Amino acid sequence: MAPKVWFKGYALYGIVILISFLLIGNIYVIYKNSQTIEHNRLMYENAEKIKVSTVEVIRNLHLLDMALRSYALIRQEHYLDVADSCLRSKDLLFDQLENSLESQHYAMEKFNVMRDSMESYYRIARAKKMHLINDNTEAFMQLLESDPGRRAWIAFKRFEADVIVFETDIAVRARDNYKQALQNSYMLQVLLFFIAMPTLMYTAYYTTKSIKLANQLRRAKEAQVKFVEEQNLHLEKKVDERTKELLAQNEEIISQHEELAAHNDQLLLQQQEIENQRNELHHQNQLLQEANAIIEQQHAQIQVKHDDLAREVDRQTQDLKKANHELIEHNNRLEQFAYMISHNLRAPMARFIGLSSILDHAKSPEEATSITQMMIRSASELDEVIRDLGVILGVQKSGSQLLVEVNLRKAIQKIETMLSDEIRATGAQLNVHLNGTENIISVPQYVESILYNLMSNALKYRHPDRIPEINIDASDEGTFMVLRHNDNGLGIDLEQNQTKLFNLYKRFHFHVEGKGLGLYLVKTQIEALGGKVHVESKRNEGSSFILYFKK
Repeated sequence: MAPKVWFKGYALYGIVILISFLLIGNIYVIYKNSQTIEHNRLMYENAEKIKVSTVEVIRNLHLLDMALRSYALIRQEHYLDVADSCLRSKDLLFDQLENSLESQHYAMEKFNVMRDSMESYYRIARAKKMHLINDNTEAFMQLLESDPGRRAWIAFKRFEADVIVFETDIAVRARDNYKQALQNSYMLQVLLFFIAMPTLMYTAYYTTKSIKLANQLRRAKEAQVKFVEEQNLHLEKKVDERTKELLAQNEEIISQHEELAAHNDQLLLQQQEIENQRNELHHQNQLLQEANAIIEQQHAQIQVKHDDLAREVDRQTQDLKKANHELIEHNNRLEQFAYMISHNLRAPMARFIGLSSILDHAKSPEEATSITQMMIRSASELDEVIRDLGVILGVQKSGSQLLVEVNLRKAIQKIETMLSDEIRATGAQLNVHLNGTENIISVPQYVESILYNLMSNALKYRHPDRIPEINIDASDEGTFMVLRHNDNGLGIDLEQNQTKLFNLYKRFHFHVEGKGLGLYLVKTQIEALGGKVHVESKRNEGSSFILYFKK
């Protein structure tokens, strides 16, 4: 029986050691997975940056061409400044793109062909500039009519198509590697679960069995103690009876002295044996107590290890879920941003290219002037889109903003002054109740931008049948300062527009001008400040924006 118990105990230790090694391996795999995820994230971001840099190269060339053509038409010096800026920045753009592609081991032949073609066009552009500066319009027109940019454009389109395929392949491989890393982590967690659970069940069974054995030993010890006490009482009773008999039979005892002496020796031996048995029982009792203490200590250690293992598995699972959610959200923002850039830059650029292609075929100076004005409007629209993108990118870098104390009442008064013409024209009523909550630690520009967009929207989308009314209430709710902005305007149908309420360039009323950028900036800026926004609205009744500013 003892060898079997010994084998079970060492088998349990072996399983615990195995689980420990698996936990160490799990930590190492999680560490490697984290490195893999970070590496593939950087590869994905680098691929997207290269795509943007590729488009920036042709955009710089188009901007140079537009600046020269605009100067030829209008003769304003700032167009030459734009052309000079394009000529200065082209080497930096080429070098950045070349370094990025070389770091990814891209075959540089098509890049070199594209760069040579575009360098040739840049040299022609410099010649155009010199003709314009020297008022040699005829030479400028000859270079313009020869269409020298076609070769550069064709070379760039071939290079751009190849780069998109190359970078898309890198992005796909990075995403596949990331999914494989997550799958490996999940498989290791499942393996740990199927090994740890039988071990814990066996430990529980073994501990229960040990407790039962300890109870049996305790009951046996109690029975032995009771038996010894009964024997002592019985012997004491017999000794008393025998003493009385000896006193009554004193003369007979004297005559039988030798026999009684021998009998007394036998009694002494029996008492000695009983004493030895009592000592042995006491020793066994001590051994049982020590065994119980060891069993209880081992049970406590096993329970502690079980709790630590459960907490570690739960923590690592939560960390993986959080990292996975953040990566998915980041990828969604990148896809939305890329789509927005592609969609909003394409329309004004297409109109500009189309107008420039028909400018040479104008039938009269008036028609050429009209086309030129439309080209200028397209360029202005393109500049406005780029400025909007700059504002959005500025919000994403909120970590570089300085946090200072912002007085909400002064901020609201400042926005009220900025919108004074609209308030006066509509007769709007502004009611502010800050309830003693006036100062927060935040970024002043973001707070003012949030208030401006909400108040401007309330005035812009007012109900035609009633005077606009804006109510601003503040309250202190623990770690947040809550600002409620209510209006009685047209409202929003949340059942249809809940999921796209804060998307870029999304509008819900089209009877007035707007870009659909305000609510996107409100949500992005308040989240950059560590807060959140909640919307309650009913169509034709008004809207309520609940802003949570982190204190």
